[in-house]
Amino acid sequence: MQTSLTLIVFALTLLGVFLRPWRLNEAWFTVAGGSAMLVLGLVSSHQATQIVYDGREALLFLLGLLVLSDLMRASGFFEWAAIHAARSSRGRGSILYRNIFILGFLVTALLSLDTTAVMLTPVVLALVGRLKLTARPFLFVCAFVANTGSLLLPVSNLTNLLFVSAFRWSFGAFTAWMVLPQLFSLVANYWLFRRLFASSLPSTFDVEGLPLPMAPEVVPDVRFFRASVCVFALVVFGYFIGPAVRVPPYTFAMAGAFALYLWGLRLGRVSLGLLREVSWPVFPFVIGLFVVVRAMENLGLAALVSQSLARGAQSPLLTVVIGVFGAGLGSNVVNNIPMALLSISSLHAGNDLSRFAALVGCNLGPNLTVAGSLATMLVIASARRQGEDVGAKDFFRVGLVATPLLLSAGCLGLFAASVFLST
Repeated sequence: MQTSLTLIVFALTLLGVFLRPWRLNEAWFTVAGGSAMLVLGLVSSHQATQIVYDGREALLFLLGLLVLSDLMRASGFFEWAAIHAARSSRGRGSILYRNIFILGFLVTALLSLDTTAVMLTPVVLALVGRLKLTARPFLFVCAFVANTGSLLLPVSNLTNLLFVSAFRWSFGAFTAWMVLPQLFSLVANYWLFRRLFASSLPSTFDVEGLPLPMAPEVVPDVRFFRASVCVFALVVFGYFIGPAVRVPPYTFAMAGAFALYLWGLRLGRVSLGLLREVSWPVFPFVIGLFVVVRAMENLGLAALVSQSLARGAQSPLLTVVIGVFGAGLGSNVVNNIPMALLSISSLHAGNDLSRFAALVGCNLGPNLTVAGSLATMLVIASARRQGEDVGAKDFFRVGLVATPLLLSAGCLGLFAASVFLST
């Protein structure tokens, strides 16, 4: 009975998240699923409280990043960056595509994939619409690079934050492991997309109608813009020095957001209402998932996954392949955040190589289906609001080609990193 009830609630929760009946926010379904698990006794209140407590640093980090991203949007930072990308392309479509790809990666790596999905995507689509270019290639760049570019830093993805919090990795150690997988997967993604969308990119386009990057319509207040860039740089620097001074990295994100918010209030560039624009539903969404996945763990699923991963423990290459492809394919079935939580619970007795392999799979894998990653769903939703629609079939056709290539590139990069770091 426990097994049947748990699987039913788990399946209904994921269906609600994927289908979003009545256009309700995804958080309604994870909260309902978590509540059902508690009411039915499938998860104890002590377990639920402990899960939230264990994930507190990741949640606080996420809060700081969301507020900081909203403040940077208010400063005109994303419009400024997009205008720079267009003007520096000198009217050549292939260079603009490369610039948008690099911009998407930088925003994802430094401000999280959700920032790329929610804030950069509308700016990019508005830009290409203004330039009268086909939006489809740029939409796919935003959707894919939000996942592909999320390996480098712990802040790049909520899954990274969850793994870092669970296994107590430092920013420096995490980045050292992820540099090569990130590089290999980015190169593979760009190489593939330049070929898939070559016919959709114009040879030339006119940039004369674009405003200058620092024009008032792009950057309303130069003082606030410069403060945003400086605070952002200091926060990123703080991520790496935090372990040396024994300050949790989330402290820098929250302190930077608070300082910039106060400065924005003083200059009159932001108001108290800005806090209402923060994506608050992401917190009940994640907490609800924590509880739902814990119920699955109570069935012994974590032990089953752990046994499967242990089969490749004698061979580093096999460990990497099993972890990356297993977590990658699983992310398309149950979404990458639940897959990350299941992987974490399964790998407490594992080694760092198997943990990083699962993480790479959770980040690069959910490019096969729209429902594999919340960021992908957010990109598609942002595009639809601006009149650009990509169906699940269209996304699957591209993902069917791209996902095996990206997972293979991630495997090669992680295996190479393990060789370098073990010598």
